[in-house]
Amino acid sequence: MSNIGTQKKVLSSSSVTKATQTVRIVIIALLLDLLAFTIILPLFPRLLQDYREREGDDTTLLSWSLHQIYIFKQLIGGESKNPKWDLVLLGGALGSLYSFLQFVASPFIGTLSDRYGRRNILLATMIGNILSTLIWLFSKSFGLFVLSRIIAGLSEGNIQLSIAIISDVTSKESRSKGLALVGIAFSVSFTIGPAIGAFFSSKDLSQTFPQLVKWGLNPYSMPALVALILLSVETLYLYLFLPETVNLYQKSQSLQPSDTKHQNSNSTLSYHQTNTVSQRLSNLRNLNWIHFLFLFFFSGMEFTLTFLTFDLFNFTNMQNGTLLGYIGILSSILQGGYVRRMARVVGEKRLVVQGVLCCAISLTIIAALTKTSNGIMWLYIGATFLAITSATVVTCLNSIASMQCDDYDNDEQNVESVSTNNNENNSGNITRIAKGQTLGVYRSLGQLGRSAGPIMACGLYWMAGSEKCYGIGAFSMLIILGIVIVKVPYIPTQKQKSE
Repeated sequence: MSNIGTQKKVLSSSSVTKATQTVRIVIIALLLDLLAFTIILPLFPRLLQDYREREGDDTTLLSWSLHQIYIFKQLIGGESKNPKWDLVLLGGALGSLYSFLQFVASPFIGTLSDRYGRRNILLATMIGNILSTLIWLFSKSFGLFVLSRIIAGLSEGNIQLSIAIISDVTSKESRSKGLALVGIAFSVSFTIGPAIGAFFSSKDLSQTFPQLVKWGLNPYSMPALVALILLSVETLYLYLFLPETVNLYQKSQSLQPSDTKHQNSNSTLSYHQTNTVSQRLSNLRNLNWIHFLFLFFFSGMEFTLTFLTFDLFNFTNMQNGTLLGYIGILSSILQGGYVRRMARVVGEKRLVVQGVLCCAISLTIIAALTKTSNGIMWLYIGATFLAITSATVVTCLNSIASMQCDDYDNDEQNVESVSTNNNENNSGNITRIAKGQTLGVYRSLGQLGRSAGPIMACGLYWMAGSEKCYGIGAFSMLIILGIVIVKVPYIPTQKQKSE
């Protein structure tokens, strides 16, 4: 009997250890990926200004883009009050383009990961990321820079596949804790990445290696080189250490003793036993649109933040990096010390409510910056509430969405994902909700919000100024708060299940 008990413990311990190691590999790789991504964030205003100063030819893509902005200005009633605002609108268009391409690519990446494996598709997307950064490194023209953003948008699959992999190897009880690590990776990256970008933007490789200028080396090539190194290291790391996880849950279940398997199955499926496939599909439809609406307004306000500081306070790259770093540090502390613990105590939905409310407060404060005497102090107070939002909303919505899916995917005929046009009548024939494809659609709707949000916010900022722009954002968040309270499903905590 003691040998049997020892065998059970060894099998259970081995499964947990493998899952923990996989999560650690994913988070380290995601951290490298997000560091490379966030390097460019504080550089956008002055990077675009640099291209505008260097490209005076009317035949360039930049000239064409600025001409389209001029036409848009005429259509809505004349000239902007501040020439910097043209760059705000152009930056919003670039941000929207990047996210729109992710909206297009995400469902395909998710579906391919179900069919060919998370590891293989993740490595394939990394090749695209490396190519896009290499083009940025030698983008002597605005046109090449835009090409690099197009390739990056179509290739970015790390975030959604990281969420899918963590969902593959964790139980529903520990999933929020695992996905909180994704949020921490975001926070740490937004702390360090912008600072890295701001620091290396002062190192002009075109002056250090003038012989390479003819090949496209430019004043912002150094941050691109750092990003390229990070992505190359990440790709090698994933190739060497990341296992395939798409059917890991199924395999680990088959290796466990029958009584342990039965115990895990009861724990994992308890939520599904009280919620039919039809109910979970309905929940996913609601979550898709809530994810879209939240990111539509949040990403728009977030994207214009560095342009606002450039406009109101004439912030340098380093000052913008410091602001984003402050948000990132505070958000990572909250992720590790608050969200990971409280999700199991009060539930993910309550944390989403808290985060959306804090976002409304933050945007209200930022909207009033033009009327305050201590503008920078109030900017950081608003940023504090924004950090709470960053730490809670998306992480907990991701966790709730993943809990609507089944724990592994297979090739059965009645496996389905949820999309915006699913018919309720179809749900009766569905026996399992495919995780990779479903989370791909979920992320795709979020990226659609990120696509439309920046151009909306930048256009509103250009037309009405920061006060009305952020005021409308705050009011919209209050509406979203009401939708969250009514429509987001509540997942019982482990304590409540035991009671």
